[in-house]
Amino acid sequence: WGISISEKIKNKLERILGTERTMRLLLGEKILVDKGEADILKNFGIKISKKIVRRYKNLAPHVIGYIGNEREGISGVEKTYDEVLKGQKGSELVVIDPSGKELGKIVEIPPIPGKDIVLTLKKELQEFAEKILKETGKAGVIIVSNPKTGEIYTLASFPSFDPNVFTEEMFYRKWLRMKNDPKAPLLNRAISALYPPGSSVKPLYALAFLLDNGDPDKKIVCKGKFVYKNKKGKIVAVYKDWKISGHGLVDLRKAIRVSCNVYFYQLGLKLGVEKMRKIASLLKLDDRTGIDLPGEVKGIFPSPSWKLEKYGESWYPGDTILLSIGQGYILLTPMEMLNFISFIANRGKVFKPHVVKKVGEKLIKPTIFLNVNIRKDIWDYLIKSLEDVTSFSDTDNEDIGTAYIAFKDCSYPVAGKTGTAEIGQDKPHSWFIGFSPIKDPEVAIVVLIEKGGYGSEIAAPIARQILDMYFKLKSH
Repeated sequence: WGISISEKIKNKLERILGTERTMRLLLGEKILVDKGEADILKNFGIKISKKIVRRYKNLAPHVIGYIGNEREGISGVEKTYDEVLKGQKGSELVVIDPSGKELGKIVEIPPIPGKDIVLTLKKELQEFAEKILKETGKAGVIIVSNPKTGEIYTLASFPSFDPNVFTEEMFYRKWLRMKNDPKAPLLNRAISALYPPGSSVKPLYALAFLLDNGDPDKKIVCKGKFVYKNKKGKIVAVYKDWKISGHGLVDLRKAIRVSCNVYFYQLGLKLGVEKMRKIASLLKLDDRTGIDLPGEVKGIFPSPSWKLEKYGESWYPGDTILLSIGQGYILLTPMEMLNFISFIANRGKVFKPHVVKKVGEKLIKPTIFLNVNIRKDIWDYLIKSLEDVTSFSDTDNEDIGTAYIAFKDCSYPVAGKTGTAEIGQDKPHSWFIGFSPIKDPEVAIVVLIEKGGYGSEIAAPIARQILDMYFKLKSH
């Protein structure tokens, strides 16, 4: 198959096909060309054969997915809705003579085309989110949804990939190369990757405390560290706050606003891990969300029995303390965190997230994933505290909300929570979860930047950009 040509012809081919495809052609590999290229290549005596291929616009590849050589769905919507999309093949029974000449058709069954699918994604917002993630240069996720329906407006996972490479020849070799890429471009981080949520899980503890009839006005003194002592009064460990000088007098509302670790260390011990495990189960926090995409994994909200089974070790008070700030053994997907913030936005109700709006002529109806009845005063307190995170300021900037700088002078009200999840020696993961407007939420948002740094400095400003774009597009 190898082609021997002059340098002059090689240069011409490179102008038509580019260097890489020309080299593959000269090495005897089959390459994919469009009609215009095919017409030119015929003049070089190169054999051309027709093949129907799927062409993608390279937008939201982790949502749309791609098909394999046999035209079967391999990932994304292509896989989930494969039976709907592909339709049915046609067939025919033909009579031929010994020379191979067709004499006539006896039976012909025409093919049945598949149904069209309409996605819930908002094109301009999806493009903008993908651009923002690419500019960070770090792996990450941005999800935007309608909390009232579960419709996903944006699902961007970075690094990404070009699904068109799978429409060409040598699918398996390319797939292996991408599969083994250490940057994991094929991984849909929104649903298939687990992360410690950091302080973005603190609203769960606040909710548990309020449901347990705790006094939110009771204050503690934060001096920048929490000294844990055993029953004999011996110091076992010292747990630091992110603010070395401490936050001074802190009640629950301030603890959420400034993300005071010392307050939540003590709150976590007071509530206990078993109680928190129960409320996590009640809220389906670490359950698969059931989104209509393949590859979703289940999160982990640990318990003593889980740790004993997994590691053969007992549960220690230190595990409870770390769990209260979203560290230790807890791991959740960004999509699970989206469900959590949607639960708060809707005051107890969550709709199953979905990326498909319409199949053929049939609209996809919202499906309730979770519905929990909680007192109005509890919701009022918690949501007001989350609003403080983005809007509360003071004269000396000591007690401002952790996302106040990011959302300063914002024209729309936002409730949210930043998160900074430590992962050893590397920079921490950066989180922001939130919703807007507050009284009648239209959008819920999750931003995660792997090894990005503080949630207040990285994820929150990105969330602001995305929400700005959402409301700008809405006004046009």
